[in-house]
Amino acid sequence: MKKLLLVFAALFIGLSSINAQSNNEPIVIEKGFLGHKYYQGGRNINKIGDMKAIVANDEWALKEMKKAGVANGFSLALSGIGGFAMGWELGNLIFGRFNPYVFAGGVGVVAIGLGLSVLADSHIKKGATIYNESLGKVPNGDTVQLEFGLTPGGVGLTLSF
Repeated sequence: MKKLLLVFAALFIGLSSINAQSNNEPIVIEKGFLGHKYYQGGRNINKIGDMKAIVANDEWALKEMKKAGVANGFSLALSGIGGFAMGWELGNLIFGRFNPYVFAGGVGVVAIGLGLSVLADSHIKKGATIYNESLGKVPNGDTVQLEFGLTPGGVGLTLSF
């Protein structure tokens, strides 16, 4: 009898942990100082890879996240290159060899990088919005809910659609 209770307890714990790991919570979007902040279940999401993992089941939202990843990669590369050019020229200023054209080019490249960062943030926001809109919907557009409720035999799982 104790072994049977132990098996049922292990089964219950196993099923509850599977349910706890589901990504059926919406992504909360808050306006930040530069861009937006994203949360799911009270957890801050600050990496595009994490967002891709969350929206992996939604084809359209995943496409937006991939676009955001590309834009973010170019943004980081261009901002790094422009920052290096600006820093190099500021370092040369100490020795009296300042080239304003290289400095201005660095400023321009950083500005392009910041523009791509804004573009990446807009793609992330669009992908999160698409994901939130598709939560709980089946392909024909009806919402599906699985919850505990009253059944003819007592309390059990009910599926509403």
